[in-house]
Amino acid sequence: MTDEEREEVLQLLANYENMSRAIATFIQRVRTDPNIDIRADRYRKLLEDLERVVPVWKRYAASVRLRLMMERREADAPSPNASERRRSGDEY
Repeated sequence: MTDEEREEVLQLLANYENMSRAIATFIQRVRTDPNIDIRADRYRKLLEDLERVVPVWKRYAASVRLRLMMERREADAPSPNASERRRSGDEY
């Protein structure tokens, strides 16, 4: 995966996280709106579905984003030069 592709995926994952927050806010507003009967099937089932989606998107986005960021950090880390070596215990 190129750096450009990785950045595009990271942006997509950020969008997933933003959408999950927006859906959670929407759910809270619907649940607190006195004009909406959340016990009615049309709302209850929709809310149940949305409540299942939010944690899945959050977990997926967070886990993949973390993995990609760690890969990027490893790729950006300077590699040790051949002239550098570890010290032995008695050199300290």
